[in-house]
Amino acid sequence: MRIKMRRSILAALLSIGLLFNAAPILASGNLWYDKYIAYEAANSGSFYTSNDSALLAWQESYLLRSYINLYGMTKSTSWLDKLTTHVDTMLANADDLDGDGYLGWQTYRYSPNDVANGTFAAAASGDSTLPANWTRFQSTSTTAYRSSTSGNYNPGSSDTWGLVLKTNGTSWQKLYQGISYEPNTQYRVSFNGKTNGSLAQGRVYVHDRTTNTILASLIFNNTAWENHTIDFMAPAVSGHNIEVWLAHSAYNVTGGIAYFDDISVSGWYPYMVHDGMIGTAMGEFIRLVNRNSTTLSSYVTKANTYQDFIEDELVPKWESSSYLGNTWVGVNATTGYYKEPPNVNSYATTTTLSPLPYNQYLAYAEMLMIMYDVNSNATYLDRTKKLNQHFKNSLTTSGTAYNWQYAGYTTRVEDTSHGNVDLNAAIELFNRGQIYNGTDMNKFAATLTAKVWNQSTGAPKLHNYVDGTQGTLASDYMYTKDMSGWLKLAQFDPLAWSIGAEQYRSYTPARFIESLVLSEIMKWDPVKLVNQGFELKSSADATLPARWTRFQSTALTAYLDASNKATGSYGMTIVSNGSTWQKVYQEWEQYKASTNYVLTFDGKTDGSLAGGKVWIINETAGTTIASYNFSNTAWSGHTLNFTAPANTTDVIKIYLGHDSYTVSGGKAYFDNVVVKQSGDTW
Repeated sequence: MRIKMRRSILAALLSIGLLFNAAPILASGNLWYDKYIAYEAANSGSFYTSNDSALLAWQESYLLRSYINLYGMTKSTSWLDKLTTHVDTMLANADDLDGDGYLGWQTYRYSPNDVANGTFAAAASGDSTLPANWTRFQSTSTTAYRSSTSGNYNPGSSDTWGLVLKTNGTSWQKLYQGISYEPNTQYRVSFNGKTNGSLAQGRVYVHDRTTNTILASLIFNNTAWENHTIDFMAPAVSGHNIEVWLAHSAYNVTGGIAYFDDISVSGWYPYMVHDGMIGTAMGEFIRLVNRNSTTLSSYVTKANTYQDFIEDELVPKWESSSYLGNTWVGVNATTGYYKEPPNVNSYATTTTLSPLPYNQYLAYAEMLMIMYDVNSNATYLDRTKKLNQHFKNSLTTSGTAYNWQYAGYTTRVEDTSHGNVDLNAAIELFNRGQIYNGTDMNKFAATLTAKVWNQSTGAPKLHNYVDGTQGTLASDYMYTKDMSGWLKLAQFDPLAWSIGAEQYRSYTPARFIESLVLSEIMKWDPVKLVNQGFELKSSADATLPARWTRFQSTALTAYLDASNKATGSYGMTIVSNGSTWQKVYQEWEQYKASTNYVLTFDGKTDGSLAGGKVWIINETAGTTIASYNFSNTAWSGHTLNFTAPANTTDVIKIYLGHDSYTVSGGKAYFDNVVVKQSGDTW
């Protein structure tokens, strides 16, 4: 285990990273890329400077993963420079507020509201003017009272009640409430407020009556409803009397009025799903550099630093934190799950989350699987296998598709937005040969094509839930463009790409998840070929790269080869048998008529007379558009220029094989087979 990092190191890395944040080279005329570039340029700085884990997980992590995809397609390291600038900043902002010895990020957005009746909707027994659970201090029913009169409550609130507090010019007029707290925890006070503009203003403060200290205070004087927030640290020990007070900043002003609504006090806590979402994005970078340490040698130090953070800070906290408690539950030899922290009440729900909802622990499991690829830590593999087996055991078959719930303790069907997280984990493990098989992947693909998709090719949409239902929002396809995980099912069914592409063809992206979806659309766009580096396996045959098809060849003569690859984990090896052509092919689609294209690939041979060859065949016309022979015995890049046919309905296939099939045992090796339009940079 490496030495733990702290802020001084991270700050230094940040200053270095800023030097390399070069702008990427634009492509010409690629619809998806140009949409991505426009959105990324305008919005990329929105979230990575935050220390709110919810924003980092459900916004920033999508952008980070899109950077990995963009590098994978373009090989422009400017995308990696952007990623490292963002991650360095995030790590520099990580802290240990709860004092358990582990750096990380927290959010207040999931935790309980420790203020009772913060909307003032409920009245106290025997006094309809006094909100329940609140106590007056020197005030009366005419100076501190709940009101449902228009203007006296926040119009965006869940009810039509607010609190009116008036000055009398001679004494403080206040309202207060005692709250519970977790020791050594940061809290956020949030409220909506306004005033009548007088010098009395309005004030919210937190008072530790035990020590007679003010923990937080905020004065406001806006005359239209606004949301205000302020944070404070709870005492390091339990037992203090902590109170939230509503007041003015001056009592000796006559006619001052302050209005309050939606008061909440919520603790900042870490959440496993957030560590998983953020850690997975970091892990993809670490694995990329680890697999290509020579090509990406300038990023090795960064990758090692990020690996330290995941291994020393994020992972151990969920089983070793004195603040959170051990959240791991080993069910048996094959299954297990994580539960909510036993030592702190960090979830607003009254339901005990044991286990956590599937998406929450699966995001973390995906990170563990990626990191296992890097560090071979047996515990990481054990945890992710048991987590995914626990999830897989919950899957039910509906026709040809899978159906599943949001969590094991509820009948609520999983929504398609969180379904992205579930699918990411399942696809990652399938590609690593763990837990899920090809049948599972085909069922997940059928969930999309037979259940979730609305069956329209011209105006495709995704239903709200994985069983194909809309719930109570029958006309609202609220998750339809959240396809970052669903699009990955194009590995098993090309229809997944069409469903996503047609939704985005005339759409301008507006959210961070949509930048990741755009990068997946680019990645699976058949005009450039897909699974170009043979990294992803077919659901039907683990020896065959996904979306490639054998022609007369077998698993013995055309197969994924971990020992012979130019980059990544796999290349494609084709062995001649001396009697028939042994080939693989992929159909090339979405091309422009009579347009010049370039096919590039990495290739080598074993030096035999069989050699290697690439063909571009017009199957409809029965003609060869172009072909290319090679015989080099060390990996080398090759380029083939050609012109697409005038008829865009012609079936075109790209074949990989040998120059001569009559030689027995000759080997040709292929990797990174890409088609691009002439003039494009990638």
